Amino acid sequence: MGNLDPAAFLKAYGLDPNTPTSSRDEAYELIKAEMIKYSAAELEQKNMEHGFCGQTCYTPEQWRKTTMGQRLAAHPMINYRRVKGTQHLPPVPFLKMDDKRPLAGIKVVELARVIAGPAMGAALASLGADVIKVQSPDLPDLQALSVTLRAGKRTYSIDLNTASGKELLHALIEDADVVIQAFRLRSLERKGFGLEDVVDMANKRGKGIVYVDLNCYGPDGYFAERPGYQQIADAASGCSYVCGKAYGFEEGVSVLPSLPIADMLSGAVGVVDTMLALRDRERHGGSYHASVGLVAIDAVQLEEEIGLYSPEIVKEIQETYKFAPMTPDLHVEELLFVLGEAWAKHSGVLGKDGYMVKFPETAWGNDHAVLSPIVSYENSSVSPCWTHGPVPYCASTDETWA
Repeated sequence: MGNLDPAAFLKAYGLDPNTPTSSRDEAYELIKAEMIKYSAAELEQKNMEHGFCGQTCYTPEQWRKTTMGQRLAAHPMINYRRVKGTQHLPPVPFLKMDDKRPLAGIKVVELARVIAGPAMGAALASLGADVIKVQSPDLPDLQALSVTLRAGKRTYSIDLNTASGKELLHALIEDADVVIQAFRLRSLERKGFGLEDVVDMANKRGKGIVYVDLNCYGPDGYFAERPGYQQIADAASGCSYVCGKAYGFEEGVSVLPSLPIADMLSGAVGVVDTMLALRDRERHGGSYHASVGLVAIDAVQLEEEIGLYSPEIVKEIQETYKFAPMTPDLHVEELLFVLGEAWAKHSGVLGKDGYMVKFPETAWGNDHAVLSPIVSYENSSVSPCWTHGPVPYCASTDETWA
């Protein structure tokens, strides 16, 4: 994958991104002709050298046998701890608010793009947290995919390559309870907002903070600082291999999962980490650090305790909902379209009561419907909900930061 910079990715392989083509298939064949000159290991190495995502598709067993797979498996899935040297910070009680949702009064700064980190932030917002999504004006994002993940948030543009941008983010974090960092591991250290930097800010103010690292490969090991999205995690863990087998392809042919499962599950795990850390901060004081790795979450799905559907059940599901072919050449947006089209035609799932939530008015029009929060409680006054619909990129102004 080209890190949302396809032109630079193509140039790294000697391909001109402006080459005229008459169809998608023709473009695919041009790229394929270059890629097949390399082995999987060579492609992976070349991508690393150029700073792009790239991952050999393993079987689940192959991944578990790699040194990186074993290192990642050594960590618990729910992985948070109190940061050393912060035990002197006093307990921080939850505020008594008119809003009775569990995280009302909690301020979250979300430094993330695409799906996993924003999904975590959206869930925290539905639980009552004030979530401020910080976006860089220089980093592309999948705006269409993230519309549903900006409900209940505020969004700002901050350029961390400038002194004024760093000052603004510092001011936001100064009174925050939670920071979500969903870029490459330790990448924000170079900007002055790594774990140690933020914990030092918390120590100086005398109030603990929760810092969540959410990335592709986890907290340590020789892959830890490599870039990666869900599709990279699917390739590493064996999820793509399993999908290829389920769809009846020959051995070694991998197909991306048709939904961002690792992204959404990683976001959910991050929410659990955060709530546990906030609970412990309230009871014992201190600052807390949590780590979530997409590959680790993917790998858990393939454990025997979780189990997989048999090919027969997969075939029955395919026939029932009449999904169009899901093939190795399709990217995530195309697979999502295949799924959505089939659901719309052959299933009432999108119309199920409580499955979607509708907002009277958003920037995208009236009666805007998005997926509802995944949790609800018997007491509706504390049930997760969003106070407003999705907001556009960098919608809020400086005057509304307070």
